[in-house]
Amino acid sequence: MDPVEDNHPLLRSETLATTTSTGISNQAITDNDNDIPPEPAEYDRRNDPDRPQVGYEMPTRSGIYLLLLTLAIGGLQISWSTEFSNGSPFLLSLGMSKTLMSLVWIAGPLSGVLVQPIVGLLSDSSKSKYGRRRPFMVMGSAFTIFSLFVLSWSRELTKFLFGWMTDSVISFTQIVAVIMVYVLDFSVGVVQASSRAFIVDNVPLHQQQVANALAAILTGAGNIIGFIFGVLDLPELLPFLGHTQFQVLCFIASVSLIICVGLACFYIQERDPNQDVYMQTHAEMSYSPAEFFKKTVHGVSRLSPQVRLICNTEFFAWIGYFPMLFYTTTYVGEIYYQEVISARQEQSLPALTDDEVDRLWEDATRYASRSLLAYSIMSFFANIFLPLIVAPSYSDPTSSKSSWFRIRWLTLPRSWMLSHLVFAVAMFSTFFIRTGAQAIVMITLLGIPWAHALWAPFALIAEDISRLKSQLHRPEILEKYEHEAGIIMGVHNVFVSLPQVISSLGSSILFKLLAKPGRGDAGDHSIVWVFRLSGFGALVAAYLATKIKTPDQIQLADVFEDEGDETDGREDSGRNRHGDGLIAGA
Repeated sequence: MDPVEDNHPLLRSETLATTTSTGISNQAITDNDNDIPPEPAEYDRRNDPDRPQVGYEMPTRSGIYLLLLTLAIGGLQISWSTEFSNGSPFLLSLGMSKTLMSLVWIAGPLSGVLVQPIVGLLSDSSKSKYGRRRPFMVMGSAFTIFSLFVLSWSRELTKFLFGWMTDSVISFTQIVAVIMVYVLDFSVGVVQASSRAFIVDNVPLHQQQVANALAAILTGAGNIIGFIFGVLDLPELLPFLGHTQFQVLCFIASVSLIICVGLACFYIQERDPNQDVYMQTHAEMSYSPAEFFKKTVHGVSRLSPQVRLICNTEFFAWIGYFPMLFYTTTYVGEIYYQEVISARQEQSLPALTDDEVDRLWEDATRYASRSLLAYSIMSFFANIFLPLIVAPSYSDPTSSKSSWFRIRWLTLPRSWMLSHLVFAVAMFSTFFIRTGAQAIVMITLLGIPWAHALWAPFALIAEDISRLKSQLHRPEILEKYEHEAGIIMGVHNVFVSLPQVISSLGSSILFKLLAKPGRGDAGDHSIVWVFRLSGFGALVAAYLATKIKTPDQIQLADVFEDEGDETDGREDSGRNRHGDGLIAGA
């Protein structure tokens, strides 16, 4: 973190009379703060080396700085896309049943529920001289690379180690693969949690939207790169990296992660946590499992009304996102399969042989993969275009630049709300979709709400964290609400992961009730009904998103309440001027 100069404008009294982006003078706030006791005369806060450097005191970051800061997110996404596109076929190739495979993929949501909150707590209290987040990013990356290597070469490794136990090789291979999938998802969770907190810690309030938008763009780029590599015949192009598609993909993902995380950690320097006042006053930290659970629950109870509302919105949104991510290929592939079968029946062609059916399913899978690539491209360009038209949530009078692309009424919360409506309409459109081309168009449009999912909640949470940390003259606010990025991002991931478990269990019930016994049987609408029901979750998320405010709106509410307090002649020392009713009930 860059040091703050003594003559920083926000430390000078004349700055208190400047006009904020709401058009209301800050003088109205400072003139009403006579109830706040002055600091001792012998204390000069500008020259205190231990004074915490809060969000608004950071200098404006350059574009290169923001790119390097968010680069780890893009590198991590290549690893995720490798697992997402090739993980299931690889596990099935090991002879694993679909029932067991579905249990294996619960590792991802479990990582969000268990691992990421713990990583947030540990990194918040880390006293490493290398910083709070970077050691976890490096450690998580190392385990990710290790698990990718062992997973992709699990068949060869078990043959080498247990080849003399011929009857048990397949079982040992499956056990190794399952363990490595869990290690991989947990390791990815470590990198994800620390990288997101890394962004919050090193970007000022007025650039949180930009930084998280750039992270979303890099996420989209990582998806596109991963899916493009997945389409190529890599063993033919790069035979020296492995003799299977999955082995070469894992090698490419590992190299990408090393480069991206390495550049981010080398060029972005964190402040020594031992100079942090909060760390000095909380020297003794307990790390027992019971304490972790207690702190996570405490973190949930201490969420600010704004962050709590964002998390609730995420909960219902992810009930819909989970089927979109995991059942898209099957949905489009089944429609394509039925199209071909129906066309053959209309032409009175003979029934397909078993080999021909297998080849048709391979064609259907490749056809369905186009929808994933198209949706990733749509998401990528949406993440580039959206920051140009969405009005900034916070305006820095000294650095913000106007743009004729901006739609002034389209704030980030409103844009996020509209994306949920787009998602719901797309899910309900499955009532009318009959062809594979129509299905691909629908999946492609889902790239717009997915672009918001990669940007909006993280930017809004980061803004609120920075806003809370900026309340240095109101210590009662920091006492009441959680403001450490690590634990807040960890709690947020709990709200993202729990609905995935619920959605997975709900989907299993629907499959049990509606699915036909044979693969591709006509009249099997089980996946379609999973999509349709997920649309209702998006509608609830859209309603909750209408209640989310921007930092400027919260500040405006503060000013009006201050003026009301002055009129009533009440003293509000120690009282939170942006209480639950002003935010959550807006």
